[in-house]
Amino acid sequence: MSRQFDEAMEGRFDLYGKEYRLIEPENIEELMQALEVKSALETHISGLMHDEDSSGYDSLLQEQTDYIREFIDSLGEFDSSTLAGNIVFLAKKHGMRVGELEDIIGVSAGYLSRTIKENSKKKISIDVVWKIAQLFGTDIKTLTEKELWISRSNTDLLERFLERLYNDTKDNFFSWEYDGGVMVMLKDRYTEMGLVTEEDDETPVYHPNHLNQALKWVLAADIVSLECFDKKKDLAIIPYKLADKDEPAGFDFIFVWEDDGRWCWEKVFYTSDDPFGSLQDDAKQLYDLIESSEFDAKLSPKVHQLISDYVKGGRPE
Repeated sequence: MSRQFDEAMEGRFDLYGKEYRLIEPENIEELMQALEVKSALETHISGLMHDEDSSGYDSLLQEQTDYIREFIDSLGEFDSSTLAGNIVFLAKKHGMRVGELEDIIGVSAGYLSRTIKENSKKKISIDVVWKIAQLFGTDIKTLTEKELWISRSNTDLLERFLERLYNDTKDNFFSWEYDGGVMVMLKDRYTEMGLVTEEDDETPVYHPNHLNQALKWVLAADIVSLECFDKKKDLAIIPYKLADKDEPAGFDFIFVWEDDGRWCWEKVFYTSDDPFGSLQDDAKQLYDLIESSEFDAKLSPKVHQLISDYVKGGRPE
């Protein structure tokens, strides 16, 4: 038997030069990964020639589908009115009717209208929910749990801000700069502003005015920034920790700019602030993505999208 077949038998397989594995989801994040695997298998099977044997991939698809169904069944019921309200809200927000949304995601006319109406006994397929989440740049958990049409608090706004930064970074739209402090030489502007000082052993000591000054704070990793995020202002992320700890204690988001030969900064938000403590995980996820993509080959957003569409089974126009 071929190596590819042996790997497939272990739940691993290769499509378009990318390795996949079957996912048995235990949470929403893993469910979305499982749906991506399922979608990749469906796209591959549909693109096979008539004389090609698809039985092995059909078996993998069925197994992945079963894993997804088992997880969905374990969730029990959710508030379908929240999902319905979010679908209507997002469609309207983006200037489309529900019927147009049905056409875009490839479901039959009237499918969404029937399933999202009040007191409907029909449930929307998880595959459809996933497609809608992908289309609007959100996730299944948000679609089914958060009432997006209700005016949001500042915390919710910042959650969306971090989500947008994460997605644009993942899609190669943003190219973050390393301003240093740990692995890279620190840019002078941070010392000139008094935010960071370096000790004799080159330990980068951080001086946040919003934290306990009796404790010693140091940079947990290099400062990163987006050049001219807002006109002449760079958006910088400062990861910091206690000197005797390993894990980051928080992430400070600030704007940095030069004015008449003098460096200035202002607060965007701090994850250490009581209202924004829930943003810590999202900020870490964003920073981890930035770090992981440091040595990745750079592609323009347009080229990235073209190649991504082709890998997923599309054809150049």
